[in-house]
Amino acid sequence: MSVPSRAKWRASWWDGRSEVVEHAAHHAGIADLLFPAINFAIFAYVIVRFLAAPIREFFRDRTDRLREELEAGARAREEADRLRAQIEHDLAELPGEQARLKADLLATAEKARATLLAQGREAAERIRADALLVADQEAQAARRAVRAEVVEEAIRQAIPLVQAALIPDDQARFVREFVESVGHAQ
Repeated sequence: MSVPSRAKWRASWWDGRSEVVEHAAHHAGIADLLFPAINFAIFAYVIVRFLAAPIREFFRDRTDRLREELEAGARAREEADRLRAQIEHDLAELPGEQARLKADLLATAEKARATLLAQGREAAERIRADALLVADQEAQAARRAVRAEVVEEAIRQAIPLVQAALIPDDQARFVREFVESVGHAQ
């Protein structure tokens, strides 16, 4: 290669052209088509032979996964629709439910009120009966105490009177009557 051809080669190398391409036209032959066709056929055979089952399995699994996900999405949508309908129904029933709860609370409060009143009346009646019983017992005890006091006072006042009015013959007669009564009692 001479100096001018070297310079020409460098210039052609830089702009992407070669001398051969510049000066001669290339004609496609049967070999240019046959070898890539054979190469593609071998490639397709290897792909089909060794990768057909895994590719089929991949697409089958993918199809099953997609089908399951679509079914799960449909189930989730149905569940969401059912829940939305239930919430709408509950919201529509809310005023009625509030009224029922209020009525139940009022009825329970009225029942509790009536029960408490009845228990209060019973307790008041028991207290009244206990008070009457205690008052009666106190009155009886007071009557016994007054009676005992009156008897003691009467005895205290009677002793000096009886001692002044008794004569010795009366005392002998009392002893004799006492002995006779004891004798008859045995």
